[in-house]
Amino acid sequence: MRLLVILSSLLLILLSACDVENEFVTGDGVNLRFEVDTLRFDTVFTDVGSATRFFKVYNEGSEPVQIDRIELAGMTGVRFDLNVDGTQGPVVEDVIIWENDSIYVFVEVTVDPTAPENVSPFVVEDQVQFTTGERVNPVLLEAFGQNANYRGVPGLIGLVDSCIDGRIIWTDDLPYVVYGAQFVNECILEMQAGTRVYMHGGVARNETFGIFNDGFIFVLEGSSIEILGTREEPVIIQTDRLEERFQDEPGQYLGIILGPNSVGNRIEHAQLLHGIQGIVVDSLAELEISNTRIAYTLGSAISGRNGTVLAENCLFHDNFGNTIQFIQGARLRLDHCTLANYGTDASALVLQNFECFDEECENFAVVPVQLLVRNSIIAGSRSDELRFIDGVDPPDPLAFQVEIINSVVRVEDLLEQEEGRYADFFETLCQGCYNLQPFDPLFLSLDEDDYHLDTLSVAEELGQTVIPGLELDLEGIVRMEPVDAGALEREEN
Repeated sequence: MRLLVILSSLLLILLSACDVENEFVTGDGVNLRFEVDTLRFDTVFTDVGSATRFFKVYNEGSEPVQIDRIELAGMTGVRFDLNVDGTQGPVVEDVIIWENDSIYVFVEVTVDPTAPENVSPFVVEDQVQFTTGERVNPVLLEAFGQNANYRGVPGLIGLVDSCIDGRIIWTDDLPYVVYGAQFVNECILEMQAGTRVYMHGGVARNETFGIFNDGFIFVLEGSSIEILGTREEPVIIQTDRLEERFQDEPGQYLGIILGPNSVGNRIEHAQLLHGIQGIVVDSLAELEISNTRIAYTLGSAISGRNGTVLAENCLFHDNFGNTIQFIQGARLRLDHCTLANYGTDASALVLQNFECFDEECENFAVVPVQLLVRNSIIAGSRSDELRFIDGVDPPDPLAFQVEIINSVVRVEDLLEQEEGRYADFFETLCQGCYNLQPFDPLFLSLDEDDYHLDTLSVAEELGQTVIPGLELDLEGIVRMEPVDAGALEREEN
């Protein structure tokens, strides 16, 4: 009897030492909650260094779950290291989370800010991927890969900087990375010669705006932006994706927005590349822009409503919307500008003097259009690169004022629309102009985005006299009378 008791006790001990076979929820039935959707490393490294962050993953169900794989996606050449509850990655398999429990996921990033931007980009992105059956749940990883001035957080709204003596100054010491939505409020944002600004775009969401395109600078009422490059040291604003395949890719961030009543805005010797929009000029905002190139935009180079724009020596190309477009009126002057609108079903210049506020257009506003174009090129692949949309009936000459002088244009249907209103376009509104035909020589090479004039270009010597202040072209070449139309004067070899 005593032996039986001893054996029974030993059996009980042995049984208690054995694991009970547990049933785990697996595959597509696993439901996880992640502490974050994006794990951000906000350390800016000036030398090779590393930083560690962590997040928790929760199983809020009443049964234990098994995660098939947790791994790093390896999207860039920057090194991330993974540790899941003490187990080192880069791949951890068959991870158990007990019911109403959680696990820790640690991620370490190692950054060499001296590496080229195509190896260690300004914003490094990767993923920790959680695979359960056919489902893959990612947690995004974001780190700073270069020594730069980072401004903002994706999806959040913030001021560009604190305003000292009414002015914020960005210099050429280090590049700036605009990371989110940046507002200029009761201040002047000045970008000095040689400043490089890299825009980090993407689709964002917050409670204020809902879903929106990220990566923009918004100049509020009572504020202004001054982009003051030089011919030798232009200010460059472009995507932060510097890989070769992104260099002519449009729509990688939102752009620059001049909000209502933003005045004193000035852009000189700049390049604005890769935005959804180049510059938006909203109600009663004002912009002076000179010696500037705006290219590879998904929408317009310049657009807006009821704004004022003076553009000189500017080249706008590869804009996949209407190159310049205004609704509800505009005051627009283009001197020695080139609008090259090829390869898209849009026009180079579209002006409308009204805006409807309901589907039937019973509630609308009319604001006059005032357009002056001198010594410029308005060209593209459509038969009509000029579109005038007049909402005043019967027409009022003061509601749509157009004067184009010594310029290359391309129109066809415009000459016949609105009961012949523009039938005498080249006699009254476009004096000294040339109406471009499909096979006329104009630019050196559209395929290579070379908008210098062809040796037989129809724009050569079309401009006649030099406009005061524009003795030099976009590249600093002296204009000789009779001058060429457009931003680039043709040099004789």
